[in-house]
Order: sequence, then C-alpha cells, then structure tokens
Amino acid sequence: MKKLTAVLTAFLLMVTVFVPTVHAEADPELGFEISSEGVYMVNNESGIVVYEKNADQKFDPASLATIMTAIIAIENCPDLENTMVTAQPYIFDEIFNLGAANVDMRHREEARMIDLIYAMILRSACECASIIADYIGNGDISAFVQMMNDKAAEIGAVNTNFANPHGLPNDNSYTTAKDMYLIFDYAMDNYPIFAEIAGTVSYTMPATNMHSSERTISHTNTMLNESSSTYYANMTAGKTGTSSTGRNLASTATRDAYSYTLVTMNAQLYYDNGDQITDNMSFVDAKQLYDWAFDNWSVRSVVKTSTDIDEVKVELASDVDAITVFPDQDVDYLMRNDIDMSSLQKVVHLEDSYDAPIQAGQVLGTMELKLADTTIATVNLVAGQDVERSTWLAILRSIQNFFSSVWFKLIIALLLLLVAAYIAFAILYNNRKSKRRRRKTRRRF
Repeated sequence: MKKLTAVLTAFLLMVTVFVPTVHAEADPELGFEISSEGVYMVNNESGIVVYEKNADQKFDPASLATIMTAIIAIENCPDLENTMVTAQPYIFDEIFNLGAANVDMRHREEARMIDLIYAMILRSACECASIIADYIGNGDISAFVQMMNDKAAEIGAVNTNFANPHGLPNDNSYTTAKDMYLIFDYAMDNYPIFAEIAGTVSYTMPATNMHSSERTISHTNTMLNESSSTYYANMTAGKTGTSSTGRNLASTATRDAYSYTLVTMNAQLYYDNGDQITDNMSFVDAKQLYDWAFDNWSVRSVVKTSTDIDEVKVELASDVDAITVFPDQDVDYLMRNDIDMSSLQKVVHLEDSYDAPIQAGQVLGTMELKLADTTIATVNLVAGQDVERSTWLAILRSIQNFFSSVWFKLIIALLLLLVAAYIAFAILYNNRKSKRRRRKTRRRF
C-alpha cells in the first residue's frame, strides 16, 4: 500500500509539472492577487461576511467532505473514546482502486472511533472515512452518505451534494465556498471535540491488533505547525483538501479580539519554471486574507446613547415646546477602517409631534442606520426627559376637539335641519292662514 501511494504521488508530481503557471490580477478590493477561485470569509463575532468571491460556484469538495463525515460520526457515536470499530476488507478494494492516501489501516484492524476521526481530519485518511461510514451506516456506506446530505440540507448547505464519505473524485460530489463555510462553522461551533481535532498539529494513534507500536500523524495543514515554513501564528484550526484541479482549505484564525473563518476553494496547483514546487497557494491566500482582515477591519462606534438625534415638537406641555430624542442603545459595527463615517445614513422615523405627558426613556420612534444600501442596525429613539401635561391646555384641547369633532358637526347639522324644517313649516302654516283669511274676507262681501 505504501509503494502504491508513493507511485501515485510521483505520478501526480510529473503531471502537475506540465501545468502552466497562470498569474491572476490583483483584486481591487484587496490590493493583492487571490489564486483561489471560490472564497468565503466571515467575522465570527458578528457574522459579517468581509469578503467573498464566487461564493456560490460549485467545486469539488475533495477532503473537505470529511468535515461532514466527522459531524455525522460525532452525532451518532456517544462514546468516541471507547467505541471500537473494525475495518472491513471490502473497504480497501475501493481505496486501492482509487489510489487514495492512508494511515496504513489494515484488513480487520480495530481502532477507536476517536483515532479514526483524528486520522481522517489530520491526514485526509480516506480509508478511515469509509470505515467510519461503514460502522455508522450499519454496513451500508450509501446510507451514511444520505445522512451526510440530509445534514447538509439541515444546515442550509443547499448547493452541496456528497457522493462518498472521503471526498475522492466523483462527478456527483460538489459544494461551494459558502456551503462549506456553513458546514465547517457548524462543526466548530457545536462540537468542541471537532475544534480540538482540527487544531491539533500532531496526534499519536495507539497500538492496535494490527500495529504493535504507536503511530504519530501530523496535520496536512502545516500553517498550524511552528516548525513549518508555512506556519501562521494566528491560525487556530483547519482542514485541507486537494482535488485534481486545485487546493481547498477551511480554517479559522484569531488575533487580538477578532476571529475569522475562511474557506478557499480550488487554489492553483502550480510549479515554478517546471521544476520547483511553489508554495501551497491555498495557504498563501489564507495568510494574505487573514492579514488583510485583521489589518483593515475593526469594530467602530456608529452611534451612542448620548448622541442627540433630533428634536420633536411637544404639545400640551406646561413648560417646553420640544424635546430631544436619543438612541436607546450604543451601536458598534465591524467595518472597514477606511470607511468615512459621514457616509453613514441615519434614517429617522418620528411623528410630527407628541402629546404630553412623556416619560424619559419613552420610545417615540426608530432610526435605521444604513451603510450604502445595507441596514446595519435599527434602534429605538427615546425621549431625553420627562414632560408634564398642562391641565388648562388639555381642557382647551378637549374643547377644540369637541368643536372639531364629527359629533359636533352632526349636532350642528341636525340643528340646522330642524331650524330649516321649522322655518319651512312656519312659512307653510302662515301661507295657509293667509289663504283662510282671504276666503273669509271674500264671503263678507
């Protein structure tokens, strides 16, 4: 098995020697080149997406698929430390035919579930992924893969489909940078054991029935390793993946009070001058993107409760005509350091006037805080002081309201109608009375 892996590795090296070097143009937003075709980067404290590139474009997940395999294993195995799993012989037929990397697991070898997950995440050990899937799926790996896809849909990774538990090439396996962020972030947030594994530089697998001595494995994400030339001190966890077309990386990094999760997909597989291996471009992209985020983004004060926003007219007050309104909370927001705060829009929603009495802190309206076309927050606007009602002004208002009310108008209309009816009746009565008098006068003569 070791000889096969070495041969395949040498073959891949020979093939990739002839892949031409392509230089990307600097991204105007970043000021530097990004090799990865898909990128999704999120600030963990706020959930704000600070950078994305082709976030919904589909790519081969490669070994990033094992993140979902780990999630399903953790959720369905309550005792990772003491659950023993046997490697079934049929699993190795698939792994042999696909030429997959491994940690020298053997037929009928018994290993703890926790050791299999470590090997799968640190070394992308494909046979360990299949051994896990066989065990959780009760001998049916396809049933396990269905669990993976059901979980992806539950998480919201709607543009993802897994065809196997290890991520080896398959036309039906695809994901996006955004979906893989959702999956990786879910694992990191919900399962401390996964976060611990993904941040482990090296791990010692204990002896088994097929290995008389321990095996120490190291993380393929060498950005975590202090002794590596690619070491990045701010990185805290990660998972690598390499497909036939590029490199993938899901990772997290922390500096000071800020942390980010970054997924890069399909970074270039290049060689310089046809004979020298370049740096891992997914690592180069990650370092540049993390440094850019740490250096150029920060939480800035947008509005404070002490900021007077507007004055509103007050009616029925005994001693004031207007009061000032203030936000009911401070608003801090993660944004670019070079954003001019004067570009922030404050869209105020208030009535033309308010009637006393008013209590300090009473909500009178709202304010939208907008950056470009994005509403970053909506806050209540509250009265800055108590306002007492004037009894006489209230009585006068009541009188005015009465005289301007519909009922008053109806009463006046009714009275006018009665007066008009009375006048009409009086006229009619007088006319008849006059006629009778004239008739009496004519009879006399």
